[in-house]
Amino acid sequence: MVRLRLYRFGRQVTPQSYIAGETDFRALVSRVRKDRVRAACIGGYHTEIGLFLRQASEAKADFIVMANDRLMTSEFRAITGSAGFDTLFTCMPAPAENANAAGAVAGLKASSRAEGYTLYAYTAVQACAEAVNRSGSFDPARVASALRSRPIDTVVGPVRFDKKGDNSASGFLVYRWRNGPVERVKNY
Repeated sequence: MVRLRLYRFGRQVTPQSYIAGETDFRALVSRVRKDRVRAACIGGYHTEIGLFLRQASEAKADFIVMANDRLMTSEFRAITGSAGFDTLFTCMPAPAENANAAGAVAGLKASSRAEGYTLYAYTAVQACAEAVNRSGSFDPARVASALRSRPIDTVVGPVRFDKKGDNSASGFLVYRWRNGPVERVKNY
């Protein structure tokens, strides 16, 4: 999808890949430098993306990275250090930005489980449990129907599902790693 959009805008795209678990990105970094890459869209896990960025920084490769929601973890920052600064990524709204979830976020932080999708996983379990309760059944069709029937109150506030079963809450936002916690990018 990203590649097609970039082509439509007349941008040159150089598809590359790496193997999950890879730790040596020197060849890829060399290619990025040789091709004078200005921006990279990377899908994958924080470990590989973090190692790639750290090695790119050591090689003085200078480019912008847009990645996925797997970077919403302090482990990424631990891997990259300052090499991860200004890395952009998409993610659902950060739980700390949701006033309805303040109590749940505080409880998760106290148990050191407040990163990434923990709050959303907790919310999903709440929604499923309520749908089972409403339907009086574990039958998937009945549970799905109960999920779509009306909003379900959860720790993040009411959750609504559309006819397809998708969460109708606002979608992904863009965040950036800085010297400290991630920050939401308001203008993009």
